[in-house]
Amino acid sequence: MAYQLSDLQSKLQTQIGDPNLSSSITLDALNYTEQNIFNTFDLTLNSAQQTNTVTSGTNVLASALPSNFQRIVNIRVTSPTNAVDNLKKYYLSPDQFRENFSSTVIIGTGPLTYWTYWTGVEFGNNADQTYTVSIDYIKSPTLLSSSTDVPTVPQSFEELLILGAKIRIYEQKEDFDYASQFTNRYADLLEAFVARYSTRQVDIQGNVPGSRMRV
Repeated sequence: MAYQLSDLQSKLQTQIGDPNLSSSITLDALNYTEQNIFNTFDLTLNSAQQTNTVTSGTNVLASALPSNFQRIVNIRVTSPTNAVDNLKKYYLSPDQFRENFSSTVIIGTGPLTYWTYWTGVEFGNNADQTYTVSIDYIKSPTLLSSSTDVPTVPQSFEELLILGAKIRIYEQKEDFDYASQFTNRYADLLEAFVARYSTRQVDIQGNVPGSRMRV
């Protein structure tokens, strides 16, 4: 069977045993499951990269961040070659940044160093030349809507998606005892999923909320 929205909805209807189960309920359950997973964990599946520029004489990005942007992981200067640098070490929280820089007090011009993100990326000084930057960021999962849409969760973890949706559907029916029958299996699959797709590919020791082990 194909791995797409309509097939997942059919499986949910069959496994729950309710021929009158609304397609809008199964759609919401599948989307809420994916959103919960990808809003909780930084995974390779919801990681992305954008190439942008900071124009000479400015202290902001020349282009808008992508519409699916959630948060920045890192910014790297990629050109000119004599200015290549990893800017993660220069990140300041918005409060720290405002204590030292403001929209009316930009400290001169120079290479890109201290920066923050509030409503957009801001640097503490104007660029002394035009820089190309590579932005690693976490993105929002694409919502399922069309019958042929394919989930962000890969087919190898289809059971994770189905169980998460079933738990939500049974909870909506206020059948909490039945929903609880799936929570341990869901937690085990979530643990394996995060271990497989974590952005921390070398050192992935950490706690997965809801799991019974460390991954």
